[in-house]
Amino acid sequence: MANHTLYIATGSQPLSSQFQEMLDMLLTGAAFGQATTLWLTPSALDTLRLCPNETLMQLADFGVRCVTQSTERVDNPAPAADCHVVATPLGPDELLSLRTQCDQILVF
Repeated sequence: MANHTLYIATGSQPLSSQFQEMLDMLLTGAAFGQATTLWLTPSALDTLRLCPNETLMQLADFGVRCVTQSTERVDNPAPAADCHVVATPLGPDELLSLRTQCDQILVF
């Protein structure tokens, strides 16, 4: 994965200005063709279910791959609950592989 960036949304403050800045960086990179993945941790998903962000719905349009943590691999991506984000559940080994393949990892 050449020039692949992984953004990890930890959920510490997913609706803060820092989170919005992360989304802006993510969308800007994706708009310029940078391979980009957003990992939504369980705590980030829990918070986003309470207050969905319209920007999250645009991620797929910009070619951003969204993933979540799962104990079982699901073949068909599904919306991440009420977040309006299509996210692919990945097991621990797949997430570790994703982290090792990325050139840059940004944690928010």
